[in-house]
Amino acid sequence: MVRTSPAVTSLVPNRGSLVPGISSPLLKRAELLAAEHQELSRRIQDEYHGDIAKRIGELTPVFRAWKEWESANKSVTELREILQDPATDPELLPIATEEIEQASSELPNYFNALQSSLIPPDPFASLPCLLEIRPGAGGSEASLFVADLLRMYQAYCKRHSLRYTVIKLDAEAAATKSSADGINEAILEIDTPGAYDLLKCEAGVHRVQRVPATETQGRTHTSAASVLVLPSFPEQSGDGDALSAEFGTDDPTSDFYINPSDVRTDVMRARGAGGQHVNTTDSAIRLTHVPTSTTVSIQDARSQHKNRQKAWRVLRSKMAQMRREAREEEKAALRVSVIGVARMGRGDKIRTYNWGQQRVTDHRSGMTVARLGDVLEGGESLDAVMESVRGWQRERDVEALVADEEAEVKRKIGGKKKA
Repeated sequence: MVRTSPAVTSLVPNRGSLVPGISSPLLKRAELLAAEHQELSRRIQDEYHGDIAKRIGELTPVFRAWKEWESANKSVTELREILQDPATDPELLPIATEEIEQASSELPNYFNALQSSLIPPDPFASLPCLLEIRPGAGGSEASLFVADLLRMYQAYCKRHSLRYTVIKLDAEAAATKSSADGINEAILEIDTPGAYDLLKCEAGVHRVQRVPATETQGRTHTSAASVLVLPSFPEQSGDGDALSAEFGTDDPTSDFYINPSDVRTDVMRARGAGGQHVNTTDSAIRLTHVPTSTTVSIQDARSQHKNRQKAWRVLRSKMAQMRREAREEEKAALRVSVIGVARMGRGDKIRTYNWGQQRVTDHRSGMTVARLGDVLEGGESLDAVMESVRGWQRERDVEALVADEEAEVKRKIGGKKKA
């Protein structure tokens, strides 16, 4: 059973091209950009300009999506008029009814395509990613939940043929039988290109409600785990120079750039379970970015060199994400002060896994699936939840675009008044 929040509702138009549940500012913006595309296409026929050609290329996806949406919307409107016309031949009514149902069912797809065409591409979308899972409130039960989430994401990667490696696994000390499978920290590297764009919707606080194995009175406890999704800089091979140029690790203006003088390196002996190299060799590496106090510790490989490489990749990813979030927070603060549009941060509770009711609820999209087992196995139910979040995020991105434009207009009006 699947219940969804009405993100796009009542998609059959009642009049003209107005569709209840769809953002009017979004349609207005798309219409203006499509009109700009047509005007520039007309101008370039008279005289070629490189800047105009470039702008046409940028607008083409929006123009195509708008025309497809407009055509589908027009078809539904015309079919509705046929059904409402008393003079319509009764024999045509069943055909028109069938066609309007089919056309209406396709409208959400055209609308999603229109949304996507309006949103600027994520600069990290094509990158692999690091998925970091840590326990939150809840003690040993939270550590056990981290293990559940790690298995869920591993199963998801296997089902979607995503290459992954566990580059850090800090298991909880087995003080009791119940905590033997707990995990204090896990970092999963998914090195398939585009993994960041696929999994970034999972970042945030995941909450679990269940009866712990240690609970003798059958009371339900609530625990939590945090998931952090970071863009990952690809591991350099023979084309290391090309990768550095592409991702800007040597460019001080790049999100991935780190000044080596800002990083303190500590070498220590590996700790915990892990074989003969533990507590006998100085293979563990801890990097500390002094200006931000960001720390990364890696000890999983036997080689100090490999641990150092992994630690630098994780540190670059964390710094890139931190810098991007700082820019987004600055924009969000402006939107709240001028327009009133806020955003949900990674520290917000995003999803609840309820063992007693065998359900999973995502608090962003509002979707609830009553197939907890399939979600934890990385199955199609997890796909459905993640896709609902992507749709929710597209709507928020469009709202942010509209808010930014309105804020810019107000800023310009305010500047003129002062002048």
